[in-house]
Amino acid sequence: MTQIFLVRHGEAEGNLYRRVQGQNDTSLTPKGRRQVLALAPRFADVPLAAVYASDLRRAADTARAALGERELPIRTDRRLREICLGVWQDRPWGEINRDSMEQKTFFLTDPEKWSIPGAESYAALQDRMEEVLSEIGRRHEGGAVLCASHGMAIRSFLARVRGVPSCRFSEVRMPYNASVTVLRWEDGRFAVESENDTGHLPEPPYVPFRSTGRDRPEESYDLWFAPFDMAGGRETYLACYRDAWRQAHGSLRGFDAESCWRGALVRAADSPAAVSAAWRGEDMAGLLALDERRGAGRGVGWVAFLYVLPAFRGRHCGVQLLGEAISRYRALGRSVLRLTVAPGNPALGFYRRAGFRQAGTEPGAVEPLLVMEMEI
Repeated sequence: MTQIFLVRHGEAEGNLYRRVQGQNDTSLTPKGRRQVLALAPRFADVPLAAVYASDLRRAADTARAALGERELPIRTDRRLREICLGVWQDRPWGEINRDSMEQKTFFLTDPEKWSIPGAESYAALQDRMEEVLSEIGRRHEGGAVLCASHGMAIRSFLARVRGVPSCRFSEVRMPYNASVTVLRWEDGRFAVESENDTGHLPEPPYVPFRSTGRDRPEESYDLWFAPFDMAGGRETYLACYRDAWRQAHGSLRGFDAESCWRGALVRAADSPAAVSAAWRGEDMAGLLALDERRGAGRGVGWVAFLYVLPAFRGRHCGVQLLGEAISRYRALGRSVLRLTVAPGNPALGFYRRAGFRQAGTEPGAVEPLLVMEMEI
């Protein structure tokens, strides 16, 4: 008998930014790094014979953290990867909701019916997971093995082990980030001993609904992005900028509407998508302006403006605008993201939680501004 501990990677960028990951090689978030550190004490008393991981960074880093101080080699295997999601990969889930809701419903509830260009089939995913885990079970007969993999990969394999047909896929829960599922492999067959254990985690895993301290959960909105209407959107853009300025500085002292709008026009002229609107369905939820010229020679991408409309605050929207900025700048070969923020701006806490650190100061119209940066 072999005991196999299937661990889903810690929270990764796609989970946080609400973007399709699949086999896109994303990193763990700050919360994800805290989650995987909690795996070491969880496995401290487990006599692991071997450790395996998907070759994607978020899974390999999870396995490495789970080992703690032990010096076991991590054996990476592509067969433990997440399902390949073809043309969906790195697209915002809000865009999938808008363009491909029927296929998304199939993906989540009846994946044998799901089919998009460039994607792996549900059956192929189940087959490779069964193949690799069976090999591991035979290779380490009588031992305990940790395997770090991915949400859909683990969920699909559990459906096969439990004999759940595709049309009843909703009965199989998606494992939480950094959760542990325990399998027993014996006489060529698998059995589930325990599933989706998160008791070791220092804070609750991310779920689409989160407690707000009120009587109801607060919904997390999924957004999509499109170039902002520069021809007819001047007053909308300036109204958003005024509100952001007032929040940051406590008044409109120093606010220059004409300079603000000229800057937006220059950025949009360089690249139409440099000034984007974020949408939830047909409702605008926020604005994102990138200064693609600044820092280009040093591998730095600058965010000129990031704003969430009041009705959409507290709905997991700001971090999706940040994810859009990261995605665009990575495509341009930038490795660092920077922005400025007033010391009294309530958004400063948000940026720090997202992984930004202070890298200096620069002059501002009202007061010196903090330069915040994060590696991307």
